[in-house]
Amino acid sequence: MTSRRLGLGVAAGLAAIAAAPLAGQQEPPIQSAAAVVSPAPWIDRVYDRITRFFNARVRAVDSYFAQHEPVEAEEESQLRVRLWLQREDGRLDFKPVVSTNLQMPNLERRLDLYVENITQNLLPGSDPVESDTPVRVGARGDLFRGGRWAVTRDLGVGFSHGVKFYAQVAGHYRWYWGHWEGVASQSVFWNRDDDLGGLSRLVLDRKLAPDWYLRLQSAARYTQDSGYWRTSQVVKVAWVLEEQRHYLLASAAVFGKSRLADEYRSEFTYRTRMWRPWMYAELTPYLSFRRDNGFASSPGVRVGLDLFFGGTPRL
Repeated sequence: MTSRRLGLGVAAGLAAIAAAPLAGQQEPPIQSAAAVVSPAPWIDRVYDRITRFFNARVRAVDSYFAQHEPVEAEEESQLRVRLWLQREDGRLDFKPVVSTNLQMPNLERRLDLYVENITQNLLPGSDPVESDTPVRVGARGDLFRGGRWAVTRDLGVGFSHGVKFYAQVAGHYRWYWGHWEGVASQSVFWNRDDDLGGLSRLVLDRKLAPDWYLRLQSAARYTQDSGYWRTSQVVKVAWVLEEQRHYLLASAAVFGKSRLADEYRSEFTYRTRMWRPWMYAELTPYLSFRRDNGFASSPGVRVGLDLFFGGTPRL
């Protein structure tokens, strides 16, 4: 279900930067499979069956909440499956991540509800292999919206190792300064895992050239459970090699614990569409310097396979 989110003007190009969930924009439709790939009937049949079954179940649930004038979804619901394989310090980690974008307009109109499993209040630059994505059912809406300001509320329940309630109030401010576009946000949240907490975040975007994009991020997160501040400062540069097909992304990040630097990290990612328009591969060699390892260099590599069933894939 597409929720109302603050958009960034440059986010159409920065959608390639997956670690920045502030934008809720969709990219232009890709070409049909028949136009860009050679036939492979078995894999196309599997894709078609999974997509049809998933969307049929979503529509069936949504139809229960239809009123006198049912609303038809403008887009397909999307099932996204990411398979991560990471090797660092001789240790091999594997993690599958399943996320959904449910199009349920009747449910949203009648009860103002959403269903998602997108990680909330995550520090920019965090390792995707280490993030958790519990299923969440909640009600999100505006407390105030006017001009460049917005104040939102979010109440619901999550399902991860039991039932956990959560609540959040967040304020957002967007502005433009020359070639820069920025968003500042402050959220205060509560859940059964972290008790009371807050996330302060600043994002600055700039288009450097027709195919080059720059994003600067700064954030600080505090929870009663940890009892200290976690911070991150991230610089990302994206180069779109070919629209809707592949790109390069370089990033450098500094993570802190209270007032001390806890980790320095640099990554270089190549992401490309392969074999099918809904299938992407990703390769990320990285180098980290962590305090608990005496800031000694620790190289690693992360390989990912990203599958989109339905909807419009995001590069």
